[in-house]
Amino acid sequence: MGKTLYFYIVKEQLVPLGICFFGLCFILITGRLMQLMQYLFSTGLTFLDFLQLIALAMPKLALYSLPMATLIGVLLAFLRLTADNELIVMRAAGIKFSQFLPSVMSVIFLTTVISLYTAMQLMPTCNTLFRQKLKSIARATLPILLKERTFINTIPKMIFYFQNVDASNLTLQGIFVEDRRESGIQIAIVAERGQIIYQHSKDVLVFRILNGIITRVEEDFENAQTVSFREYELPINLDELFQSDENKSKHRTEMTFSELTRTIQGGTLEARDRNRHIMEYQLRFALPLACLVLGLLAAPLGSCFQHGHRMSGVILGLGLFLSYYVLLTGARGLGENGFLPPKLATWIPNLLTLCLGLYLWFKVQRETPVRLFLLLRSWQFRLRQLRKKRG
Repeated sequence: MGKTLYFYIVKEQLVPLGICFFGLCFILITGRLMQLMQYLFSTGLTFLDFLQLIALAMPKLALYSLPMATLIGVLLAFLRLTADNELIVMRAAGIKFSQFLPSVMSVIFLTTVISLYTAMQLMPTCNTLFRQKLKSIARATLPILLKERTFINTIPKMIFYFQNVDASNLTLQGIFVEDRRESGIQIAIVAERGQIIYQHSKDVLVFRILNGIITRVEEDFENAQTVSFREYELPINLDELFQSDENKSKHRTEMTFSELTRTIQGGTLEARDRNRHIMEYQLRFALPLACLVLGLLAAPLGSCFQHGHRMSGVILGLGLFLSYYVLLTGARGLGENGFLPPKLATWIPNLLTLCLGLYLWFKVQRETPVRLFLLLRSWQFRLRQLRKKRG
């Protein structure tokens, strides 16, 4: 294959790949920000803050969107070449399908390297900075807690209700608080009045509550305690506005490879947490290499659909992609719960996809039909005949 043809095939893949990647990132970014909508738009969020949050969220989202973009980009390129009969002309000119491998490998190697760098370097750092940025925004989230006659569930495992609020001096009247932060115990606080105090040095909000009653009920409802008080202080760390109890320490997605290794080898984790950390370590290699295996699968898949069957190829490609992530999600669940070794569970989708990709390359190289595609075409033909009869 000459240089002109090589660069032509590469360009045909890069254009749809880039469009798909940015489209996926936009969708995922929108979904991520929608989760934080109640926090972000109750504060004095600036446009610069908004852009910084998007930039810091991108590496994690890119790690999941790059494999799909690689699959769709390569698939659409070969579907177009097949539909326009360009692939047939090249084969007739003596170009074997295996000669397309360098141009395909160049594209998928590029996305794999970008994904590996993202997983190893960018994602842990950006996840940490993302949490810190949310924490800095949380300093301005006081308006969320200054709503009258509204049940406020902004802080995980806590519910607030205030009858009257004076925003000028942060005083409260008619207070109800439900606190489920302590495992196995539910605490309910009812009081006449109180005040919110922000301790800047500790990044802590303190609810100073006056003249009330605390009721503690255990999870089994067998024991309960009621205590009246004149003054009670309820501290809340600002980290709790954006992370749950299990994330008080550095989250595994924020850890570097060395930190993950030390945590796994430390022996202080429970079995399920240890499995999660092992799978996080393995996923930082498995997801980037998914670009490689899905890209290898897409090239022969796109060449198997002739003119008029382009949409069938796209649908099948999307189905394979969804199957990959369903399998990955299921395998992760089995690995976390100990039903499969965590390392094996992480790599099962890649191994199966690689086997399917190699099988298709072998079939296309030898120009032998794939039975599954023949069945799909026969079903599609029957559906068209039924539509014509009904019409």
